[in-house]
Amino acid sequence: MRIIVIGGVAAGSKAAAKAHRVDPKCEIILYQDESEVSYSACGLPYVISGVITDEKKVIIRQPEDFAKEGIQVFIRHRVISIDKTKQQLTVRNLRDNTDFTVGYDRLIIATGARPIVPSVEGITLEGVLTLRNITDLARFKTLLTTLQPQKAVIIGAGYIGLELAETFHELKIRTTIIEKATRILPKFDPEMAQLVHDHLLENQVELVLGDGLAKLQGENGRVTGVETESGKMLVANLVVVAIGVRPNIELAKISGIRLGTTGAIAVDSRMETNVPGIYATGDCCETVNRITGASTWMPLGDIANLQGRVAGENVAGGDAHFPGVFGTAIFKTFKLAVAITGLSEQSALESGFDPISIVTAGSDRARYYPGKQDFSLKLIANRKDGRLLGAQAVGHGSVDKMIDITATALLGKLTCSDLENADLAYSPPFSPVLSPIIVAAGILNSKLTKFSLTC
Repeated sequence: MRIIVIGGVAAGSKAAAKAHRVDPKCEIILYQDESEVSYSACGLPYVISGVITDEKKVIIRQPEDFAKEGIQVFIRHRVISIDKTKQQLTVRNLRDNTDFTVGYDRLIIATGARPIVPSVEGITLEGVLTLRNITDLARFKTLLTTLQPQKAVIIGAGYIGLELAETFHELKIRTTIIEKATRILPKFDPEMAQLVHDHLLENQVELVLGDGLAKLQGENGRVTGVETESGKMLVANLVVVAIGVRPNIELAKISGIRLGTTGAIAVDSRMETNVPGIYATGDCCETVNRITGASTWMPLGDIANLQGRVAGENVAGGDAHFPGVFGTAIFKTFKLAVAITGLSEQSALESGFDPISIVTAGSDRARYYPGKQDFSLKLIANRKDGRLLGAQAVGHGSVDKMIDITATALLGKLTCSDLENADLAYSPPFSPVLSPIIVAAGILNSKLTKFSLTC
């Protein structure tokens, strides 16, 4: 049986490797239109800043590594059409621009996502960049060396934009962030996003909120400035467009593969599309929110790997299922760790819940132990039954630990009362005697109890 995988960054390479482990007798071919395969895009900002000194470390596997397992990887090859009836692909060799056809028995689409680039004047000027892949990284490094920019403007205050703000600060580049929304981090509740907002200002990052990109100005082909929709003029010799990504679904769309309500490829829990034998995985496909049951799109590296593992097992004859996501995410900007899982208070309201919440201050060690670090923790539950709906944490220390505990509690559909009595590890170097999440769950449970008594 011949299995072909289209795309090989995270989901595709994981799917190919898993399929080989499930059935080593399968012929597996992977086509990747980039010059690299199986790399960590999440590590790119840290290569630019110099935290990761060897960029080769973000490349997980090379084609020759796959070849040792009998998986054929063709880089600089782009699949341009799918013939579902004949079960054939048309593939373009980007090195010499020649096309050829190849048949398949089963197919995995892992075409990922691409940056959203607005059609505005000056968008093609030198010094205007996105950061999504290894090619973008090479452009970044070249520009930083040749232009040595002093002033950067980042369009978009999402995860990538805020990570790059720290990167540019490390490189001594003065930075302004433009965000069309009235606040940063719209997936977070306002009081938690404000903590990050204030921290950016403390680190000399200028924020322009409630304003969008109108056009880019340049001289001699190089960007020199940004004009916002309100008419504000900003000097810049480096502009990063980080307003988000969209799923790469054009190949699926022209092939008659069904798209979902989010605009990404629709799949079932086995990662199979509406066409039998054709699977989709990673940033190009949608999934479901495990709390609301609604379709959602979550273009994150860990989700891509989890989905790729399921698709790879099933394409080789298995019966694995991907149950969906809670929306767990974390990033770092300057000295803050910023994390979320489940629903925000606002999204819980929009999803029909009656949320109740608490924001508490916590620390990652006993109060008397040296090196204690503090953070803010928000816990959200459903007022009706006390079931946990989500959490957000911003600060220093074990922010990831708080969010991972909550994500696990969401998995078990635990209530505040359940979490209040969780048996978590304690020793002064690692935690206060009662974990901050136990304390938060206890306070929230008390609020719920008082509410029920007054009703």
